Amino acid sequence: MAFNLLIINILFMYRNGTIKLYIFVILMLSCRITLCSACSLALHDWQLKLFFKIPINAPFIPLSEIAVIQSHFKKAVTDRIFWVTKPGVLSPYLDFIISFVDGWASQAKWKIVADNKSVIKLAKSFAKDENKPLIVGSDKNFLKVAVFLDANSKNNCVQIVLAQDSRIRCIFQDPQNPWAQEFNVQSWFSLIFYKLPIPGNILSFSAYPVDGNRASIYEDHPLVESLLSKKCLMRRPDLVVDPYSFDFPDLPE
Repeated sequence: MAFNLLIINILFMYRNGTIKLYIFVILMLSCRITLCSACSLALHDWQLKLFFKIPINAPFIPLSEIAVIQSHFKKAVTDRIFWVTKPGVLSPYLDFIISFVDGWASQAKWKIVADNKSVIKLAKSFAKDENKPLIVGSDKNFLKVAVFLDANSKNNCVQIVLAQDSRIRCIFQDPQNPWAQEFNVQSWFSLIFYKLPIPGNILSFSAYPVDGNRASIYEDHPLVESLLSKKCLMRRPDLVVDPYSFDFPDLPE
C-alpha cells in the first residue's frame, strides 16, 4: 500500500511539473551542504522498481559543473563564470542555490547565457579582457528518476534517486591557465526513508558530487538505530565494510 501511494505521488509530481521543485524544497529545508562520512549501520539490498528518463533544458543545480571546475583549478582563477545552457525553472535562484555548496567556483558570479551561443565564440569574445571569465556549457541534459526498494526490510525502506546526466564543455582562454575540455557527467540526489517520505521517517538525504565526493546533507542516526533494534532493518555485520553501501545500483542508460 505504501509503495502504491509513493508511485502515485511521483507520477502526480511529474504530471504537474513540480518534480523540478522537489530537490529545491529539500535543499532549502536542510542545512548547508558539508562533506562527512556517512554511517551505514544497515545492510540494504536495493531492487529497482521504477525508472524513467526525460530530457530537461538544463541541470537543476550545477553540481557537476562546479566539481569539474574545482577539480581542475584548486584555487580561484576568475570571479566570473558564464554558463551556456537553456534557462530552467530554478535559474532565477541560481546564485542562492549554489551558495549552499562550498568552494571558490560556487562563490563566483554566475551568469546564464542562452544556449544558442557557441562556447568557443563566447570565449573568444573575451580574448582582450584582462579579467577573463570561465565558460561552461551544459547540454544533452537528462533527468533520471529511480525508485528502489530494500529487500532486506521487506520493501519498507525506500530510496528515491534523481540523477542528472549532462555533457559539459569548459573553456578558459587565459595565457597563464588555458583550459578546454569536454566531460560526460552525472550528479544525483538520494532520499532514503521508511515506508513514507514524511517527517520522522527520513533516514538520509545526500547529493553527489560536492567537491568530488558524496555529501551527506541529512542523516537520522537515532531513527536508524530504532529501526535496527526493532528488526525493521537488517544490521550490517561487523566484518562487512563497504564504503559505497549507502549508494545505489547503476541506473539504466
